[in-house]
Amino acid sequence: MVEFDPYLYVAFGVGLLAGWVVRPRSPWVPRATLASVGVLIALFGATLDAIPPARLLDTIPEALGLVLLMLGLTAGVVLLLFRRSPGLAPVRPAALGRSDRWPLSPLLLGALVAGFVLGRLVSIPTAEAIPWALYALLALVAFDLELRGAALRTLWIPVAAAVVGAVGAALALAWAGGVVLPVAFATTLAFGWYSLAGPLVAARAGAELGLLAFLTNFLREDFTLLLAPVVGRRMRGEGLAAFGGATSMDTTLFMITRYGDSEAGSLALANGLIFTVAASLLLPLLLSLP
Repeated sequence: MVEFDPYLYVAFGVGLLAGWVVRPRSPWVPRATLASVGVLIALFGATLDAIPPARLLDTIPEALGLVLLMLGLTAGVVLLLFRRSPGLAPVRPAALGRSDRWPLSPLLLGALVAGFVLGRLVSIPTAEAIPWALYALLALVAFDLELRGAALRTLWIPVAAAVVGAVGAALALAWAGGVVLPVAFATTLAFGWYSLAGPLVAARAGAELGLLAFLTNFLREDFTLLLAPVVGRRMRGEGLAAFGGATSMDTTLFMITRYGDSEAGSLALANGLIFTVAASLLLPLLLSLP
């Protein structure tokens, strides 16, 4: 997730208005949206070119383990809450066309690796390109979005699950990694906002822990994108929104509505807004603690 940019909301609003005007939908919209997701993932991969390979290799396993623990705890809470909420309506994933039934997760992973390799070989203006890729993605998502106020009645499920997952992972990082609690909580309670977590933690606790915070939240976003086609039917829109955290209102929004629940757009937007505000308030406060 990038720093606050009002044009993200302009792009979303333009797409939403266009979607209300243009009927019926064309099959090119989901294909173009998937293409924009792939471009965005590749650009994310290219941003890692600035990190020394040795430091990256040392930190990736720790960040990967932390993300898997966090998402595992989140998934467990979501499934438990589903069992205790028998009144939930059946999930309605968006219908997939024949050309959309490729194994998407390996393709997105390939885009991430390709972007990383390309970023090592040539200079890519990722700081300028990523916002434009996000504008295109949000406009396309909004164009094809179904907004349902009724979906907000289950908003408490992703919020509760994401908080439990983040808190559990922070306690594990503090206990197993020897990281002080304020830094551990700031690392996981960013809820995927890696461009906020990395610099703030680095300023408080040094570059090494800043890199861990960055990679943990970066990988959380990427794992949400990669896992959505695999677990979407089981986790529904609520579960995928919990995985995405703050990114559920922008980068991962399409995957949530596409593979989790075609009517989860309102829920994902509200969920992302809650965690964006929470992260922006909590991280500076946590990192000011001794």
